[in-house]
Amino acid sequence: MINRINERQQVNGEKVHLEEVLSKKREALRILQLHCQEKESEAQRLDVKGELEDLMGQHKDLWEFHMLEQRLAREIRDLERSKEQLLSERRLVRAKLREAERRLRSPSEVEGAMAAEDGLRAELEIFGEQVQSALEVRVGQGEAGTELPGARDVEDPEPPVADPEAP
Repeated sequence: MINRINERQQVNGEKVHLEEVLSKKREALRILQLHCQEKESEAQRLDVKGELEDLMGQHKDLWEFHMLEQRLAREIRDLERSKEQLLSERRLVRAKLREAERRLRSPSEVEGAMAAEDGLRAELEIFGEQVQSALEVRVGQGEAGTELPGARDVEDPEPPVADPEAP
């Protein structure tokens, strides 16, 4: 009986020891589970942060594209206006040249024709310099090439005026 009591005491001591080990292992398991949950939560936050940064980058790219598109549209409108203005001025100069040519051919106006022709030639030179200067400014600003876009594609609405002094 004493052996049984001793055996029982040893079993109880071992039981208490095993329960303490079990308790410590459960506590360690609980701590590891909390640590895993924290790591998973952090990984999710990082995923969301990365996705947010990607979306913000895409939004920035779209905004920049939209701004460039608007700027290009404005530049195209400005160039078209300039082109129309230059064509209008060209038609006006051609009309003045035709009028001067008509006057030169008219016998009653032969005396004043030389002065009118000189005046028209000077005006044409000034206009040509203005056009050249405007094109150079645009080329310097990177807005246009050496000529307006499509200038070669537009048919000249009026035939060239013959130079009365040409041989």
